[in-house]
Amino acid sequence: MPGLSKKILVIGKVPNDLGERLSRLGTVSYLERTAALSEDKIIAAANDAHIISTEPPDTITAKIINACPELIMIAQRAVGYDNINLQDCHNRPILVTNTPGVLDNATADLAFALLLATGRRIVEADHYVRSGQWQGFENDLLLGTEMNGRTIGIIGMGRIGSAVARRAYGFGMNIIYCRQAETNSLAQEPSIERDQKDLKWQTDLAAKRVSLNTLLQQSDFISVHCPHNKLTEKLIGKEQFALMKKSAIFINTARGKIVDEEALANAIESRQIRGAGLDVFYHEPKVNAVLLKAPNVVLAPHIGSASEETRYAMAELSVRSIELALAGQLPATALNGDLFERWLKHWA
Repeated sequence: MPGLSKKILVIGKVPNDLGERLSRLGTVSYLERTAALSEDKIIAAANDAHIISTEPPDTITAKIINACPELIMIAQRAVGYDNINLQDCHNRPILVTNTPGVLDNATADLAFALLLATGRRIVEADHYVRSGQWQGFENDLLLGTEMNGRTIGIIGMGRIGSAVARRAYGFGMNIIYCRQAETNSLAQEPSIERDQKDLKWQTDLAAKRVSLNTLLQQSDFISVHCPHNKLTEKLIGKEQFALMKKSAIFINTARGKIVDEEALANAIESRQIRGAGLDVFYHEPKVNAVLLKAPNVVLAPHIGSASEETRYAMAELSVRSIELALAGQLPATALNGDLFERWLKHWA
């Protein structure tokens, strides 16, 4: 069983009280950053570490894993984990954990904030006032679209997607959605076996499960909440934007690589869709020049979980996962828990 007194590398920051909890488990060092770190910088700091506590945008590649022979655990302070090479972790074995559940409401809040800001043109209005252009009431000034009675299409009805659905229901919106397993299928209406979650969403939210194609065609607002993986890489591209209404507003708070950013920029520039609200980008922190200039696109710097309460909860859950693992207990947040017994024996 992995015991105490481990070398722990924290990439970024954690609150002081959580840092103190980590220090009870071993020697803690910190690698601060304001942007994504290179492989070499991470290797230089982590080459003798037993545990890495990290978060996007830093990528824990196969090269980093191979250069850290003592590494037994990676504790991700985020729910997404596409920045970690899980296959190499499985082979070593290295336990990997994330922080699901604690950031659902914060991310759903931001998704809906982007939806409202884009639909009601709030950022444009703010600039209009600050720039001194406002001269008084005009009947057709900065006309937006209301939420009530509009249809929102949610791509990926997991924890965050369903939290967005609850907010949409409160605004009187019609809700349609496709489940994560269906996001890579562009077939017409699927033969769907509805489970208890579908029945609950139908009962509580009047939500209807549809195919991705139908969702794209019928939605006034489209909000992306599926994970990024090989199946969802550039899931939304030229063909998908062509299916959307010209009045559609596109929201993405999931992962930038789910969307073909060039196709999105073309859809915005050609007014193929009405607008977009984006918290994530394909080449973060770089943003497509068209999107930067477009007044009908609201941009945020990947702050979906950026509330004081949520960021603390994410860090605390990550620390708790480390504590449990080192005590020989499988954390509920383990992404590769199937290897836990092998992990215990290997690192005993």
